[in-house]
Amino acid sequence: NSMNRNITRQKSIATRARQKGVVLILVTVGMLAIIVMGGLALDVSHALLNKSRLQNTVDAAALTAAKTLDQTADTTQARAAAIALFTNNAGTAGNGEMGADIDASEVVVEFSATLEPFAVGSSPAEYVRVRVENFTLGSWLIQLMGIDEKIVRASAVSGPSPTIGQACDIVPLIVCGDPDAGGPLWGYEPD
Repeated sequence: NSMNRNITRQKSIATRARQKGVVLILVTVGMLAIIVMGGLALDVSHALLNKSRLQNTVDAAALTAAKTLDQTADTTQARAAAIALFTNNAGTAGNGEMGADIDASEVVVEFSATLEPFAVGSSPAEYVRVRVENFTLGSWLIQLMGIDEKIVRASAVSGPSPTIGQACDIVPLIVCGDPDAGGPLWGYEPD
């Protein structure tokens, strides 16, 4: 009877030791999965943040190029305006990573006479497309999955402003000024 208890006790100790090994393996696999998911979340959110910043900068560059093209009909001036605006926006405090990593030569400015299809080089140029193809971002925790870098792209097209044929019943919602100071409130009468 005593011998059976010793055998049972030894089996119980061996089973617990094996279970401790299994728990250690499960905890290790679980921690690795949490680190990989955390890395994926951090790296994807980093890429999306920089994609938004890049898209905003490309949008602004396309708008300024289209405005310059509309006013001057000169693609050289429009290209210079787009690149200057892109460089200025990329160099602002919130876009430091973009300003450090994107050279002006990576900003592609193209012109077309038509919007659909956008025929690069057709004339007279009315539409402008500004794009950046290879904004490369470093990876952080996602390197555990063998991904060393992320590439973000952005493109924007802009064209001439439509002419306003008729404007009627335009009423300002807000007029800034002090009605007690008197004088014209930019041509509007209170009430």
